[in-house]
Amino acid sequence: MDQVLAAVFSLVMSVAVASGIPVNCSGCSFASRDLHAVDLSRVNYVGVDFARADLRDANLRGSKLIGVDFRDADLRGADLGGARLEGVDLRNARVQGADFANATLVGVNLRGVLNGLGDVDARGLLHRCVGCDARGADIAGRDLSGISIVGGDLRQASARGVRLEGAHLEGVDFAGADLRGADFRDARLCSRNTDVAGEHETPTGRIHCTDLRGADVRGADLRGVLLCQNGTEPRSCTLVDAATLREGSGSNLAGAILP
Repeated sequence: MDQVLAAVFSLVMSVAVASGIPVNCSGCSFASRDLHAVDLSRVNYVGVDFARADLRDANLRGSKLIGVDFRDADLRGADLGGARLEGVDLRNARVQGADFANATLVGVNLRGVLNGLGDVDARGLLHRCVGCDARGADIAGRDLSGISIVGGDLRQASARGVRLEGAHLEGVDFAGADLRGADFRDARLCSRNTDVAGEHETPTGRIHCTDLRGADVRGADLRGVLLCQNGTEPRSCTLVDAATLREGSGSNLAGAILP
């Protein structure tokens, strides 16, 4: 058994050594490196610098990336399936054709990344993204129906005509965004806070909705939007009336198509 483990370890390390990159690293810098098609699957990286690196077609599948800097990196065609990205900086990275299937994105900086992406690539980045920063993103006309975003920052986004039918948008901030003609039909836009008292949860009555303060919602379709008692449980959801939606979103919703 020891010989088998040693052989496996030797194989893994040989791949890492051949590429000049270790399997585990904290604070390493590979800025501006040519890492085209390199195998970085299942690496564990903390605070690693890949700014401006060429990572086209790189294999990052199943990797754990915490505080990693991918600013201005080229990740086109890279495989990040099943990877975990926490506090990662992707500002202005090129990600066309990158595979984020089943990846976990928490607190990722997506500023400048979504601009010009097609529906599939934009959906891959935003779906199940928690606390991601996409301020000023251009998602106009994108079909993002059914995606789930929690606590996302889409302030000042250019989102005219975006399709968000049936989407789960818990705590998302669209303040100041251009949402003219956006389709929010059947989306989960609101949730009710609960206070925990002993072993029981007691509704406080405070309702929070997607933040639409200062957003342009003329022509946006808000029919059938939902209020959910339990953020991710569809069976806890009920229809929201216009008055509740106005109060919870912080907007008078002038020009929107209301329930």
